[in-house]
Amino acid sequence: MLHPWFAEARLVAARGGAWRRGRTLLAAAAAAIALPLSLRAWGGDAAVLAEALPRLIERLPLPFGLLAIAVAYAVARGRSIALDEYLRLGWWAAAPIEPSRATRSLILLAGLATLAAMAFAAAVLAACGGDRASLHAAYWVVDGGLALGAMLGLFAALRHRRHPAHRLREGARLPVFGLAWLDDARLPHLSDWQRREGVLRWRRGGHAWMIGAVLFGLPSSTGASSGIGVLLIAIALAWFSLILQACVAATLDADALLASTPRAPYRLAQAAWRYPGFAFVCAVAFVGIGAALLSLTWRAAPVLLAIMLVLSAPALLALRPVLHRSLSR
Repeated sequence: MLHPWFAEARLVAARGGAWRRGRTLLAAAAAAIALPLSLRAWGGDAAVLAEALPRLIERLPLPFGLLAIAVAYAVARGRSIALDEYLRLGWWAAAPIEPSRATRSLILLAGLATLAAMAFAAAVLAACGGDRASLHAAYWVVDGGLALGAMLGLFAALRHRRHPAHRLREGARLPVFGLAWLDDARLPHLSDWQRREGVLRWRRGGHAWMIGAVLFGLPSSTGASSGIGVLLIAIALAWFSLILQACVAATLDADALLASTPRAPYRLAQAAWRYPGFAFVCAVAFVGIGAALLSLTWRAAPVLLAIMLVLSAPALLALRPVLHRSLSR
């Protein structure tokens, strides 16, 4: 019925691998539920602030519904395509497995993930509190948007498999500008690998939901310069966090590929920092232009850097195994 990858996933979960991979997500989910509960327990204006979210969703169903659809679509499509390509082109490619089993597995996983996301959204809204009518309306808007977006994302992922010409155009990994000077002689072409992985993820729409959330949150009275400034900051932060995730993924793959080769300590780290550093400089430059258009002072710099650090935290935490091995040598 299902792909044997499920048996492999159960073994990984039984050995604690699922907890190690998902503890950051679980901590973020617990914090999202605990924050409105804490505001309500604080009382006063804090409780009113928490209860305002369901009422705001009830009054503005279209922006929040479109945002839920966009987020669910991006996540479902990206995760489904990644798993489908792993099952068909990865370690399971040589196994005599019917393609229909992989399709059923994708549909089942997408359904379970959608139900989990809907339950989480309902828990957050319930933690916010408020009158019953507003909560019910918010449930329908958010959960309906998540379900619709997940279905569209799964359909797009399955269609992605059936149209190789579209996949080749979408999967073009050649960057617009060649930056050969970023390559390090110690590990040549690692930065090029990082750039190609980043280009692929960006062209697939990675982190587009961040930009969409900012656009939906802009009031209609926003001026042209202010809107452009906010958009530049949002694009720079979303792009850098995505590029950093791509760089970390390529670095981890390179570390696994070269695990049996003799190399000096810190060699991988010394060769892998160049492109992320260049991307950080570019992102800071665009954030600076956006801050200038918004007439922000230097006091906004720590806040913007903190936002960048929070968005980059998952990628940086994924580097711990490599850093631990480098320090232990």
